[in-house]
Amino acid sequence: MEATFSLGEKLRQLRSERNISQRDLAKLAGLSPNSISLIERDETSPSVSTLQSLAAALNIRMSYFFEEETPSSVLHIKSGSRPKIESEGVIIEGMGKTLPFQELEPFLMTLEPKAGSGGERQVVHSGHEFVYCLLGKIEYVIDGNVYLMETGDILIFEATLPHLWRNPFENEAKFILVLQTPNASREPVQRHFSSHPSVNHIGG
Repeated sequence: MEATFSLGEKLRQLRSERNISQRDLAKLAGLSPNSISLIERDETSPSVSTLQSLAAALNIRMSYFFEEETPSSVLHIKSGSRPKIESEGVIIEGMGKTLPFQELEPFLMTLEPKAGSGGERQVVHSGHEFVYCLLGKIEYVIDGNVYLMETGDILIFEATLPHLWRNPFENEAKFILVLQTPNASREPVQRHFSSHPSVNHIGG
C-alpha cells in the first residue's frame, strides 16, 4: 500500500520553522509567491529544478522533501512504500531515508517521452552524481557535453559541473540517481533544535 505523502505540508512546516514568508522564500528560490502557494496546497507538483532551488534556498538536501520516518541505522524500503512526486512527465521516488551522517541520496526517476529535469535550466551542487540507466534511453548534458545513456549504462561525475537530464526519445525511461554530498561541505545552520527534523538533512 502506497503511503500518503504531502510535499506541500513538508515545505510549509519547514518554512514555518525557519520563520520565512512565502514571498521571502520565493525571492530566495527565484520563484513566484504564487508558485510557493500552489506547491504548499499540493495543487501543483514542482519540477526537479524547482525542488533543487527550494532546497538550496532553505539550505537542506533535496531528500528532505521525501523523508517520512525517523532516521535509522538500517534502511529496508519495501516496494510500493516509497514516497513519490509526479510532475510534468517526471516521477521522482525517494529511495532512502536519512542514516546518521548519510552522504548518499538515492532516487528512482521515471521520465515520459520528452520530459526532463526542467527545460534547459542546468543545476550545480557539491559532491558527485551517480546515474544508472534501468530502462530506455536518456541524455545527460554535463558542462556542455551530451552523454547518451542506454539501459545498463553508468555515469559518474563531479556535480559542481553544470548539468541537466532529459528524455528526448519516444519511449519511457527509468534510471537510478544518487546524489553524494560530503559531510565536510555541509554549511552550518543557525537553528539547531532537536525538535526540528530538517537539521538531519542539512547540506548540499
